[in-house]
Amino acid sequence: MTKKPKKAAVPSLFRSASLIAVVTVVSKILGLLRDQVMAHAYGAGVVSDAYNYAFQIPSFALVLLGGLGGPFHTATVSVLAKLTKDTAPPSAQTQQLVNTFVTVTGVVATALALIVLVFAPQIIGVIAHEASPDLKAIAVLHLRWMTPMIILGSIIGIFYGIANIYHRFFWSSLSPSAINITLILWIWFLGPDDLGLALAISTMLGAVLQVLLQLPDYITTGFRYKPAWQLQDKDLKTMGELLFPATIGTTIGQLNIYTAMFFASLLPAGGWTAITLGNRLIQLPIGVLIIAMLVPLFPRFSRLVADQDFDSLRNSFRDGILTLWLLSLPIMALIFLVGTDGVALLFQRGEFNAEDTHMVSTVLVVLSVSMLPYMLRDGITRIFYAFNDSKTPLIAGLSSIGINVLFNFLLVKPFGIGGIAMSTVIVSLWNATLLCLLVRKHIPSMGFGQFVSPTFKMILAAIVAFAAGYLALQACAILYAYWQLKHLHLISLINILAALITVGGVYGVLLIILRVTLVHRVTERLLKRRASS
Repeated sequence: MTKKPKKAAVPSLFRSASLIAVVTVVSKILGLLRDQVMAHAYGAGVVSDAYNYAFQIPSFALVLLGGLGGPFHTATVSVLAKLTKDTAPPSAQTQQLVNTFVTVTGVVATALALIVLVFAPQIIGVIAHEASPDLKAIAVLHLRWMTPMIILGSIIGIFYGIANIYHRFFWSSLSPSAINITLILWIWFLGPDDLGLALAISTMLGAVLQVLLQLPDYITTGFRYKPAWQLQDKDLKTMGELLFPATIGTTIGQLNIYTAMFFASLLPAGGWTAITLGNRLIQLPIGVLIIAMLVPLFPRFSRLVADQDFDSLRNSFRDGILTLWLLSLPIMALIFLVGTDGVALLFQRGEFNAEDTHMVSTVLVVLSVSMLPYMLRDGITRIFYAFNDSKTPLIAGLSSIGINVLFNFLLVKPFGIGGIAMSTVIVSLWNATLLCLLVRKHIPSMGFGQFVSPTFKMILAAIVAFAAGYLALQACAILYAYWQLKHLHLISLINILAALITVGGVYGVLLIILRVTLVHRVTERLLKRRASS
């Protein structure tokens, strides 16, 4: 008598989140190393600005449209989560649906890539309107080299969705590091060049590698690609109804970036590079936390909506957002205390000078304020997508364009580079607030009142921890004067360690004393395990 194969266990949310967090941290560390290599080789100047201007178009396709949480990933998860079981291989109907989706996506993306290739000078002329002719010429060259990424990005997003439906998170979380690896290796072994083509070519090759890293999960889950064109499939129509508004909504978000780029072109050379670096640094903790928590939660949201289990949906959403905020608040305190030290320690060497450090740290500190609304916005957006509603986030995104233009116009002149970052914070807060009001169309009450008490306690703990960290840094400054210590990187490292230990310790103790719900639950479990062992 033959035994039936055991059904593969579905990993818990904690296990999935932990795996994603670890892999994403590795990817983000590689991204940080990539930025260090770029900063050392090119500093914050014309070539780095040109690359960062040009990278916005392919990055839009690769990271925003095709990335985790992007429209293609969202449409795939929203529909396939309701058509597949956790471990069962895909049906013939599902195979055909995915093959048609990939085929149509590839055709459309190829057409868009050809348009960008031909009209690259006009595109750069708009988004870098006030930039120098040399910068524009280099940016056009970079953009044309990176144009194939437009085709690759959307396909990657579909592969992401398929992997996540089957609880495969390792390769999908690690694959974004492919671009970091190729760029680092290219510059280390071949060195920089005057036009920065090393940046553009290695980035494009990294995108190819990213697709290759997605293939194992695509194949082992049972999918096989054959060109298909079954446009009458009702599930394909549902995907399109999700994808189109979500893509427009993401495009609106990109328009906000282009608005910032337009105003950044009024700043001295290196301004846009500083904004890009500051944003990448703040995206390191945001990216790790959001991807680790919300990627495994999203399929759960979709299935809970399908089951009409709204109580569990509210509880999952609340615990997910509060966990993100609990981890974000001490990070915000640390950025305010030692953000400049962190930028100096990471980048201030080679072509990257003290003025560059000041620009990047200014952006970093201001953008850190956006962490809480940014996470809330991303979480509540996934509730809408679970209801197959991508139109409401689109409306919220549309409303933000005018606000972004207005505040960039008002703030850039008096505050310079900090004004652009302030405008980003305002837009994030506006979007999060509006979506929280509009979600009532699906669920009359999301239980936001349950957020008040734990959030207040966490903010209080973070403020006290910040004050303790500030006192610790003052004590360090006295010791530096006594020891006559003047080595910049050593001082920065000591400041970071002192702030990290003080803020982390005080914040953790206060969370326990204040009996913050999430921490209290974990503490009780640990005590019970200890008592039973």
